[in-house]
Amino acid sequence: MAREKGRGNLQKEKSGRYTLRVGINGRRYSRSTGTTDREKAERALERFLAPLGLGATRLPLADAWQRYEMSPNRRDIAKATLDSKRAVWMSFSRWMEKYHVEIGHLAEVTDEAVAEYLTQFRCHHSATTYNNHVCALREVFRLLADKAGVVHDPWAGVCLLADDSVSRRELTIDELGRLHAAASKAGAEWRLLFMTGTYTGLRLGDCCRLTWDNVNLERQVIQVIPEKTKKHMHGRPVTIPIHPELLKELTGRERSPSAPPSPDAATSPYVNPTIAHLYLNENWRLDAELSRIFKAANITMSVRMEGRTRKSVVASFHSLRHTFVSLSANAGVPLPVVQSIVGHCSTAMTRHYYHENEENLRKAVAAIPVIDGRAVAPRPPSPDAAIRGSGALAASHPRPPSPIPARLRRLANLLKQGLITEEEHAAQRTRILNEL
Repeated sequence: MAREKGRGNLQKEKSGRYTLRVGINGRRYSRSTGTTDREKAERALERFLAPLGLGATRLPLADAWQRYEMSPNRRDIAKATLDSKRAVWMSFSRWMEKYHVEIGHLAEVTDEAVAEYLTQFRCHHSATTYNNHVCALREVFRLLADKAGVVHDPWAGVCLLADDSVSRRELTIDELGRLHAAASKAGAEWRLLFMTGTYTGLRLGDCCRLTWDNVNLERQVIQVIPEKTKKHMHGRPVTIPIHPELLKELTGRERSPSAPPSPDAATSPYVNPTIAHLYLNENWRLDAELSRIFKAANITMSVRMEGRTRKSVVASFHSLRHTFVSLSANAGVPLPVVQSIVGHCSTAMTRHYYHENEENLRKAVAAIPVIDGRAVAPRPPSPDAAIRGSGALAASHPRPPSPIPARLRRLANLLKQGLITEEEHAAQRTRILNEL
């Protein structure tokens, strides 16, 4: 770990012991630490510098998060991301208070304590959650290290796990029909919410917070700045043409809900006032109602997977976004156009959301001519094949998607932000590429 100028350094002698060297008022001092252990030598150096006023200030664990949040060197991130990192830190801090009461300062956290914590944490969480947890804690320690007297970063030797994230699946047309029917029984707002998710591909939060100012019925478009991309996309809005079915529903309810659930609903700026209130104030009730609708539609939302103690979510409201991308791509809409509608930063992310359906795959394979070793006898062209060109694979049907590009991009971002080392990046990249 690099040490600031004027705070001394350690030199390893031939005997293996460390000698501390420091310059004070133009004079250089040298003293043996009497130990071959680097961590103990660092602590000896800090004890030597402390009476001279050159040591670092010890930072209590209870004050670490506030210091991190107020630090001018902290990256500017969205409030939701900052809140999630705060939850990670508080979880770690509470665990330290419960199992290691002897550790009260950031500089006192040891490799053994971190290993014990991560062992318990790993038993109940996926590799993706584990990696995000490690990266968040590592970032806090690195930012506060110099001012907190941290002479050894206990997170430096922690390796990330192979990514085992489970993507939401797309829904079939039959499942969409059952889902819309169940939502209609739950109420007009729930029906409109699911129609919005299906025909726009917007995320749940953007659907819930959709206002009438975002809806232009005259131009028949919805313009909204997605909350997730608001920061790094610099507030760039996405423009989504309104599907005819959604247009009929919106036209019939424009600023005049048939049965306003509260006196303020009729004047609310939100398209779905009650749902917007639940999303902003009672999120748990919103989740419970969504789960009830999926259950009524007979759609399984989570399944047990080998190696995990908790169920993995495979279907949720976000599946409507996957379905929107897949239906658009399967209908022949170019991926760059779909990317523009859903607000993705790259077509690689759009491909991650794209699920090629079995019928399109069957048509693509059927377009290959028959090879008998003597002559090539092409199959009679179907109407679809005539449009695409006989004997050729459909250009509008890309290869089945793979999450590999998205995972490599996330890994590169972690390296760019300094949250993982070059060695960890190389190891994780090799694991991902081996899955090809």
